[in-house]
Parts: sequence; C-alpha cells; structure tokens
Amino acid sequence: MEILITHVKIYPFDSGEPTAQVKAYAEITLGDCLIIRGFKVVQDKKGGVFVGFPSQKGKDGNYRDLVIPVTLEARNKIRDEILDAFRKFY
Repeated sequence: MEILITHVKIYPFDSGEPTAQVKAYAEITLGDCLIIRGFKVVQDKKGGVFVGFPSQKGKDGNYRDLVIPVTLEARNKIRDEILDAFRKFY
C-alpha cells in the first residue's frame, strides 16, 4: 500500500531564542481527504534536522505518539516529504 501525500504545509517557528530546537511545525494532507497536524521539524545538537511525529503528554508525564506509521516505508515517506518542504522554505 502506497501512502499518498497530496500536500505539505510548513509553519516556520521562531521562539526568539538562538538555541531553540523547534524550527517549524508541519501538517500533511493524505489523499486530499485527511489532514494530520502536529509534526515538528527539530534541529539536533549537531545542526541536522529531524521530524517529530504528533504526540501528547499523558498523565504520567510521558509522551505518547498520536500518529504511528505501520511501516518504515510510510514513516520515511512522511519524514522525507516534510523535510523537503521545510528545506524549500529555507
């Protein structure tokens, strides 16, 4: 099964802090029928960026993923599409 991402929207985020890790938020549209919000583009300590999937903090203080791709292929496709859109912004 192939995942069909029809749109990616990037929301640049500037907290004003030079060491801030979150660089942008993102949302994706799947097949023009489902929007998933809450992705984060985060800069690591070495200067690279990665995509954080939507999550929510539980009562125990731990974060739980809200969006879980079933296959590695799906996870990679979502990640790559978001990072491509992010890089076009900068």
